Amino acid sequence: MPFILLCSFLLGASAVFAGEKARTLETYFGQARELEAKADFAGAEKVYLQAAEAFPNQPEVLKRLAIVFQTELKLSESIDFFEKVLKDNPRYPEVNFFLGLSYLGLNQFERAIGYFDKELEASPRYRRARYYKAVALQSLDKKIDAAQQFDVLVKEDPSDTKVWYQLALLYKRLSLDAVKRLGNLEPDSVLVLAMKADTYAEDERFEDAIGKYQEILRKQPDFPGVHFALGEIYWKTGRLEDSERELRLALTEDPNHPMANYYLGELLLRSRKVKEAIPLLEVSAAANPNFLVAQFQLGKAYMQDGRAQDALRVLSGVAQLEPESRMAHYQLAQVYARLGDEAKRQYHLGIFEKLNRAENDKRLKRSERFNQLEELEKKEAPSVPSEPAVIATPQRGSP
Repeated sequence: MPFILLCSFLLGASAVFAGEKARTLETYFGQARELEAKADFAGAEKVYLQAAEAFPNQPEVLKRLAIVFQTELKLSESIDFFEKVLKDNPRYPEVNFFLGLSYLGLNQFERAIGYFDKELEASPRYRRARYYKAVALQSLDKKIDAAQQFDVLVKEDPSDTKVWYQLALLYKRLSLDAVKRLGNLEPDSVLVLAMKADTYAEDERFEDAIGKYQEILRKQPDFPGVHFALGEIYWKTGRLEDSERELRLALTEDPNHPMANYYLGELLLRSRKVKEAIPLLEVSAAANPNFLVAQFQLGKAYMQDGRAQDALRVLSGVAQLEPESRMAHYQLAQVYARLGDEAKRQYHLGIFEKLNRAENDKRLKRSERFNQLEELEKKEAPSVPSEPAVIATPQRGSP
């Protein structure tokens, strides 16, 4: 056979052999995947061991075999094979992550974090590595560091409910730890009283909160934030004179406090002290342009003060940000009436009436659905038995 033909034959045979070998490796993978899908991990392990023998030092085979060991909780064996991959391929995709996971399973948290960090160096947006790094940090009681990792994840994907849940639990534990430590360090401190008062206020146990805030003022009259907290509670519960007194005191502490300015401005507007209310509402509205209630009240105040152009500017902004605000359109209709623009008055009045009808229709539909459910309950309610039930309902006061 001529030399050139012999070379061609040998090259062709080598190519065929290489192709068969590649296909054979894929066949191993296919068999193993089928077994894994059936949760036959012992069978998959055998297939991968055969593939590792046929294809020594093939990193993907070793990686998949190690993952099966991990799934079977043979963590030491998985670590051995992951380390074999990393010896020749230090950044082989996901191997540092899975190795960290095996160490996490063995409660070797520092080592786990080290491997998660290596995976994140190569792939900073690898979410699973960051998530389990946070889990490992929690196990080391590094809650603040863990919270920072979860915070990165929710910033990248605000819709990840699993991470939000973990973050909520973590902040709850941090809060409880802080309260406990503070209580142990200074059980009679005003700081402990303030936390109790804030908790009562959040739970709408207003009388209990008022008692604690007043106790704080007796112990430390200049404790910051107490006058505002009392003013807010009094505002919510309709004790308007008390609210005004406390809010004025709050503004001596912080003249730019947005909510103190809003609550006091709203109270003064109710009392028709418009000129006093306007500067307070202006401060509140300027602090947060999206605080539409303050913007709306400021527009009303301008209108009552005869400043129709200022009212138009503010209320137009409210309607732009919240086009379905009925009252914004109603107030704009009043403003345009004052300005003598009948076409625009009718326009905004028309929107108000349309939104009003839509709201009434919603209420009617809700009412109809409620009535339908009531009728259904009457039809399907079980009849009252003529004989007394075997187990009688205990009467009030009975043991």
